[in-house]
Amino acid sequence: MPLFKRKPYVLRKPPKDLLRDEDVFQVRFTKEVFRDYKEYLSCMKLYRRRVWTCKVSGKSNLTYEEALVSERKATEKVQQFPKEFMGPVLRMVQSSALRIDELVDGIYKVFKERFVPGEEVIGVRDELLGACRILKVFDQGEDESPLYEVAWLDEDGKKTGTSQTVAENLRRKKQPFSRVLLKAFIRESASSGPSRNSARFVHDKLARKFKIPIPVTERPKVAAEKDSNRGSSSKKVEARVEAAELPNGLQGVRKRKRSEAGSVRKKSDVKRQHVERVIPQPIRYPIEDTQVKPAASDPPLSDRPVPATDFLVPVECTGNMLMVWDFCCLFGKALLLSPFSLEDFEKSLDYREGEAPLLLEMVHALLRAALTDPALRDEFLHKRKKRIEVTMANWKDDLCDFLELPSQQDEPSSVISMIRQGYFKQVKVSEKVNILQTLVNNCLNSSIRTQIDENIAEYQVLINQKREIEAEEVRRRKEEKELVKQQRTEQANGIGVGDGERGESLENGEIEDDEDEDAEEVTKDNHPTGWKVKGKRNSFGNHSPVNNGFSGKTEAKQPVSVSRSRQDQLKRKVEKKLAEEKEKERQRIEEQVKLQEKRKEQAEALAERKLQEQKVSERQKKLEQLEREMDKLYVLTMPLGKDRFHNRFWFFNREGRLFVESEDSSRWGYYAAKEELDALINSLNIKGIREKALHRQLEKYQVKISCALQKRSKELAQRYAVEEASVRRSERVRTAPRLTGFLAYVNKLRPS
Repeated sequence: MPLFKRKPYVLRKPPKDLLRDEDVFQVRFTKEVFRDYKEYLSCMKLYRRRVWTCKVSGKSNLTYEEALVSERKATEKVQQFPKEFMGPVLRMVQSSALRIDELVDGIYKVFKERFVPGEEVIGVRDELLGACRILKVFDQGEDESPLYEVAWLDEDGKKTGTSQTVAENLRRKKQPFSRVLLKAFIRESASSGPSRNSARFVHDKLARKFKIPIPVTERPKVAAEKDSNRGSSSKKVEARVEAAELPNGLQGVRKRKRSEAGSVRKKSDVKRQHVERVIPQPIRYPIEDTQVKPAASDPPLSDRPVPATDFLVPVECTGNMLMVWDFCCLFGKALLLSPFSLEDFEKSLDYREGEAPLLLEMVHALLRAALTDPALRDEFLHKRKKRIEVTMANWKDDLCDFLELPSQQDEPSSVISMIRQGYFKQVKVSEKVNILQTLVNNCLNSSIRTQIDENIAEYQVLINQKREIEAEEVRRRKEEKELVKQQRTEQANGIGVGDGERGESLENGEIEDDEDEDAEEVTKDNHPTGWKVKGKRNSFGNHSPVNNGFSGKTEAKQPVSVSRSRQDQLKRKVEKKLAEEKEKERQRIEEQVKLQEKRKEQAEALAERKLQEQKVSERQKKLEQLEREMDKLYVLTMPLGKDRFHNRFWFFNREGRLFVESEDSSRWGYYAAKEELDALINSLNIKGIREKALHRQLEKYQVKISCALQKRSKELAQRYAVEEASVRRSERVRTAPRLTGFLAYVNKLRPS
């Protein structure tokens, strides 16, 4: 049972009043039953969290189902632990408070140099090596090595005699167990408390089996029950005494009050429960696909297209046919087999007018690759004493001899006799597929295994390169965002400062203009600038008043002062005009400099943008190249996902169809048009867990799948046109039509 936060987890028991025909929700891997869907969802959410730990192997950060699988595999591995070591190891484990790693190291170190009764080892007797079995162990002391009584065995394993020897004369062929296996065995056979420093105790069943003393760590249950019964009886006695001391009337009042309080409490609980039931909690999607109910606000889903099922092979062997074809395409170079289409392979299997060259090349290539396994090759050579080599001319005898090997007795003898007699074309399609599948399974233990390991290593390198490129792209985008944000803040700050300076200059300009106007209106001798003296006409056509009450000296000095004031005024105007022209020239030069700087910045920004676009395009090309190289290194094709009915969807890189497999693999179909793919994507409900994941994968590879579908349609149209043209030409010229398709297959990679 998996551990929840390193503690045992107890499963929920089914309701006691559960009816036989009642609809409930059941957890698939724990068989727990729920009536309420919300409780079921919360439980499934808990099981999907990575907080579970495998009890046997100690692996953490797992889901509940992954922990169950890990426990099952670890338990199967623990069964390989040697039985003769179980008792001594468990005696050392009992009541040990050491950490699991320290305990494993200590036990492993002890039994690395020590032998146990029942163990078969190799001993030295009369300077000769021989097999023997340990019978007894005699401990000499702490400083001295133990003495062993052994029984010597002959070739048949029978006892020939006994003797006593020391450990120096004994040795093992190999270490009986590894640290990993020992650790798993200890976790499976013993349990500890919740704290890490608590002692470990062997399970009672194993302790009784190997006669290991069981320590008493808790009080007996019987005594605890007696204490609890004693406490409850004393409470009852006290209640009776209190009731006896009270008058009869007060006893009735107290009982009535208690009953009324209980009824009020029950009513409030019922109301609270009713309120809680009325307020539904919102459902967090995605959920289980079969529990999704359509809502009024949901967008309408299109109808699911019906997949085509016009296969030439029987439905039950369609999956195996796809597996064989995919294997030959993935490892064609290692098999020395030229690539071929799935349609040609399907027609070759169904061809009954002769022997299809494609099938013959496949059988020869797979048989040659399977015999690179040393064990299988020795078995094959032992059966064929005369001829050793596997040739294309004698492929029938080679295949029959291979199928007649003791390790390959899956095919019926009638099929083998038909092949040997030359009636391979009359063998059923299912039998042909089974033969090819047998050859593929044997190729997995041959030199293809080396190719698979190399592909996995190269694929991992490409994955790391792709991750580095994607991380660099994310880093670049982040830097661009920060740079744009910084530029915007700088622009905002610069605009604010410019507006303030411009406002101040405008205010100063207005003040200066007002001062100039005042200077123009009033002269030094307090006369308006537009007036002339001594009765001459002013600028407005009126006469100025004549001086009647002033002396002659004053009349003589007045024109001189007026002329000086006019000269000063003209001088100021000229100076002001020169200053304005200089200011305008300075502003024009500054604007030109700013314009040049702006153009330079724009040119630099354009060059930087072009450089970034070039880097992005190069990065994109590199990613596409990595994707193409990764497609070549695939060692296993995985389904894209599942729909709500657990139908699996498959897409192969070398086939322009999208295949659909039923849950029990009994039915197969395919989509071959882009419109069908679009309709399939639009029919998926993303509120479900499985269909949301499938929708994401189909959208991710939609362009790739659409291109493959359209490419296949064009190739089929061209192929039909070529076949029709060849048939018409043969009828006109009266010659045999040329071989096309699977009949014209030539293995260009096969060595001569």
